[in-house]
Amino acid sequence: MKIAFVYAGGREARLEAARLGNAPTDFFYGAIEMERDGHVIQVHDLPAVPSKFSRYLNRFVRRWLPPKTQVPDIFAAGKLLHLLQDCDAVIATTSGTAFALGIWKKLGKLPARLIGIHCGIVNCRHDLPRAKSAAAILKAMTPVLFADNEASEMENQFGGPKPASVWFGVDEEYWNPGPVVRTRNGVLAVGNDGRRDYETLLKTATLLPEVSFKIVTRISLGQDLPPNVKHLHGDWSTDAVSDETLREFYRSAACVAVPLHESIQPSGQSVAMQAMMCGAPVVMTRTPGWWGAEVLRSGEHLFEVPPKNPEALAAAIRQAACPGLLARQALLAAGWTGKGFAKRLGGIFSP
Repeated sequence: MKIAFVYAGGREARLEAARLGNAPTDFFYGAIEMERDGHVIQVHDLPAVPSKFSRYLNRFVRRWLPPKTQVPDIFAAGKLLHLLQDCDAVIATTSGTAFALGIWKKLGKLPARLIGIHCGIVNCRHDLPRAKSAAAILKAMTPVLFADNEASEMENQFGGPKPASVWFGVDEEYWNPGPVVRTRNGVLAVGNDGRRDYETLLKTATLLPEVSFKIVTRISLGQDLPPNVKHLHGDWSTDAVSDETLREFYRSAACVAVPLHESIQPSGQSVAMQAMMCGAPVVMTRTPGWWGAEVLRSGEHLFEVPPKNPEALAAAIRQAACPGLLARQALLAAGWTGKGFAKRLGGIFSP
């Protein structure tokens, strides 16, 4: 099949490295694995749209557009249409990209089947016009979720087709424990998701002055950090911290903490799974968006803590010694891997 993947940005520049195995395939969302399986794959970033008119128009029509959808993205998606005409399927990897392409699909300009990967639209504030436009455009695509937590709420808010859950996975070959057994020390936290609760993690660091903390994020942590906390700017799209460096961080961390705010949105999947694949123990906030209940058990594969509880997080960090390789084995057995995700995603539209 001829399949096009459309991304919000940052993928085309890293495509060749991922194809060669020199970078993880995680955030290509199955494109590399499907290509290796013999499909003809196109990879497209949404092009830049410098038009002042599109940004000006966005101010007036945005309240009638679906959540996470911007007029410049609709214009950008329109620029790709000529490249997508002979595709069997187009996979949009964010909600905004999916809705932008879905608008062109509704207008009859995109003949291919459209698969839209969604995350977090149930958390967006929206009034009736936005909900109605989202419902109408969702009918033009096959909506897909990384986990099933949001499925019922998406149906409640927007109606339309029931989303398919394909269960996210990371590149099991790139993220690995390595050939050398390392001495593990310190706590590592990674991620730019708005659901990250770094405020609670910083409070936890003050309760563990003897433990070093390394936080890799572009999110501002403020100026007065505890003396045992090191902040590194990290951003996947700019490769501020390289994949190789991040893998070494996972391999040498005594614990990887994933602190989260309460949300129905599945969060922290990629970091938790990358860490587990590298053999690092994981401590994670349990929220309504918890995605791992079918495969991962607290106390055996990771440690779960309640939200906004620095004391509980500190206690879990102190005892986080469950062998990380048990979690890796559980993920491999369940197929929660890059290859498994691609197989499940492809199964939605393959004959």
